[in-house]
Amino acid sequence: MPLRSRCRGGDVVVADVGQLMRLQGAVRWFGEEHPRRSGDLLMLHQLEQALPALLVHRKGESRSINWEIISREVGTGFPSDFVEFSNWYSCLTLDDFLSIHIPRPGEEKYFVSGIRGDMRILGSLRDSEMSHGYAPFPEPGGLILWGDSCDGDRFYWRTTEEGPDSWTMVVSGRNDDWCEFQGNLTEYLVGLVTGTVLPDGLPPDFPGRTPSVESD
Repeated sequence: MPLRSRCRGGDVVVADVGQLMRLQGAVRWFGEEHPRRSGDLLMLHQLEQALPALLVHRKGESRSINWEIISREVGTGFPSDFVEFSNWYSCLTLDDFLSIHIPRPGEEKYFVSGIRGDMRILGSLRDSEMSHGYAPFPEPGGLILWGDSCDGDRFYWRTTEEGPDSWTMVVSGRNDDWCEFQGNLTEYLVGLVTGTVLPDGLPPDFPGRTPSVESD
C-alpha cells in the first residue's frame, strides 16, 4: 500500500519508500536504553545511499546520548530510526534549508528545552484556533518537534497510542499549510531526496538535485 502525503484540503498519493525497511524486533522504550535493530540500520543505510553528502558527517563511533533522561523529561520514548540516526550524526542542515534537531551527549537538557518551548508555542496556536486542530504532546495525537527551516517551517512527529515506531510526520508550512506524511522520519527524508515524496507545504524546488549537508 503506498505511503500518503496529505495536506489539509487535499490528498496526494506518493511512492512507497519504506515497507521493506520495517523489520521486526523488540524495542524497550520509556526509561531504558534503545537496543540496535537491523531495520534501523537498514533505514539509516538507505538514507546514506540517497544522500551521499551525509556520509562525511558520520561519527567514527556511536555517540553516548542519554535517552533515559530525554524520555523521562519529555514523557515518551522516541522512534528507533531517529535514535539510530542520532547515534551517528549530530545536528544537520539539509540543502541550507531544513535543520534536524539531534541531542548532544551531555547536553540532553537543551534538546528537551527546545521541545518544551515549541509545545508552548503550538499550545498557544491551538488555543487561538490557529493550528488546524493539531495539538502539542502529551495530548492524544499530539505533536513533537524534530526540525525547522530557515523560512519558519516546522517539522513534527505526530504521536500515537501504539508507540514511537508508529509515529508519522506533520509539516507546518510558513504559509499555514499543514501536511501529513504516513511514514517515519527516515522514510520522509529519503523520499524528499529521491523525489518520491513531494515537498508539500515547502518550496517546490526543495531539495535540489544534489542536496548539500552541513553539520554543526
